[in-house]
Amino acid sequence: MSKVNESRRVFLRTAALGVAAIPLAKFATHSPQARAAMPKAEDGHALDYVNNAADSNHEKYQEGRQCDGCAFWAGEESDGWGKCRHPQFSDVLVNANGWCSTWVPGG
Repeated sequence: MSKVNESRRVFLRTAALGVAAIPLAKFATHSPQARAAMPKAEDGHALDYVNNAADSNHEKYQEGRQCDGCAFWAGEESDGWGKCRHPQFSDVLVNANGWCSTWVPGG
């Protein structure tokens, strides 16, 4: 076998393994340890967010609406804080009792 064919086979094998590993990469970045290290959103973070929905004086806020009842809520991570699927909150945890102006019925 020529060196060119051997090099091509090594390249193709390595590339195939790399492509197969791509779906597994999300587990490396979203481990429980990585999520625990995420900062928590503060009042005013984005979209008129507040950690306690009852503190909101936004015109769209309605009593009883909070993050854990929103369609964007991805579930609690720890101690009442969880992940929000809205792109504006991708880098922080939000409070289950919080609220923002993009609240959508769901949960």
